[in-house]
Amino acid sequence: MELNRSTYYYNISKTNKDMKNDEIMNTIIDIFYTHKKRYGYRRIALELANIGYTVNHKKVKRLMSIMGLYALTPKAKYKSYKGDMNGTVKNQLLHKIIDEEKHKTVYERDFSTNKCNEKWTTDVSEFHIAAGKLYLSPIMDMHNREIVSYNISISPNFNQTMNMLNVAFKKYNNLENLIFHSDQGYKCQHKYV
Repeated sequence: MELNRSTYYYNISKTNKDMKNDEIMNTIIDIFYTHKKRYGYRRIALELANIGYTVNHKKVKRLMSIMGLYALTPKAKYKSYKGDMNGTVKNQLLHKIIDEEKHKTVYERDFSTNKCNEKWTTDVSEFHIAAGKLYLSPIMDMHNREIVSYNISISPNFNQTMNMLNVAFKKYNNLENLIFHSDQGYKCQHKYV
């Protein structure tokens, strides 16, 4: 073959060592597709350990990358918190209880009401539809769980919150001592004019 002896032995030593892991690779493929491509190398390493294989997670990662198996990443969840912009207010539904005997401080939330229009709550929910994303922002009365008003928008912004509040305030004349509870995201930290 007119091949140098050193070149021959060098090429023999460089053969793919992962081919001896054929059984483990087939098991990894089975686990990967059984769990609908949701398991990454760490979970697959744990599943292999449950089955009885002793395999390092780094080896599982290397074998998966050789086979081109990559787990699906979950969709990012909607987060509206952008920090303290205009100041937040004290949570009026949170009551501090001090246990003198055990020297503990416990906070309890009080969502109970005696009448309608005493406590309202709101939050923004993100929905994925074929046309894109929609954001629903409702106001719910905590007494009877009635939806007082709502707004649907293609972007979560202050105008959505303002429109929702304007509809709610036009609906009722007397809203004295109303507690409006929210997560105090950036849309709820602006001043209502």
